[in-house]
Amino acid sequence: MLDIQKAARLIKEDGLYTFIYNEMKELSGKEGLTVEEILHLLNENPKFLDDYKTLNSQSEISNIQIREQIINKDDSEECKSIKKKINENRRKLLSLEAYGNEPDSMLYAVWIGSAVIFTIFVIHNLVVLYTYWYENHPFYVYLFYLFSVISGFLFYRKKIRDHHRLHKKFREIEKETKTLIEKGKEKGCIDKIYTD
Repeated sequence: MLDIQKAARLIKEDGLYTFIYNEMKELSGKEGLTVEEILHLLNENPKFLDDYKTLNSQSEISNIQIREQIINKDDSEECKSIKKKINENRRKLLSLEAYGNEPDSMLYAVWIGSAVIFTIFVIHNLVVLYTYWYENHPFYVYLFYLFSVISGFLFYRKKIRDHHRLHKKFREIEKETKTLIEKGKEKGCIDKIYTD
């Protein structure tokens, strides 16, 4: 739900996107690019658009650039309905934006694996320093470690499943919103879609 024109302009003018601009110049073999040339490269090579979206996410800049639609009194009932639904979808997309991409299973594995290892480390140190459980009850100590690993694995699978489910929901809402925007344009309900 990006304004690709705005993306092309920012890549050319905003220092945040310098590395993308430099890659585009290198690919095109030119010293400088116009906004139209950048736009062409964004359409031709999806990698640049993915880099742009990733950089926005890392910089806490939303990739949902749809403008809140103002519902006027003189709008037809159909236009009011379209604008209202676009506004609802916009809010949903903003709340689900973190799930806009397919889940990165390696990221979840590292995050959850680190938490499990830290938990085992803390428990191990507490048992060694304050108890004699390794001498008296080693089976239970190692059973707890195994329980921690299995719990971490099950939590990992749950997070991946949840991410897939929310990603699917995000894509459905995104598709519906695009359809509504096109319908709104056809009916003359919407004049400005993206934020400045």
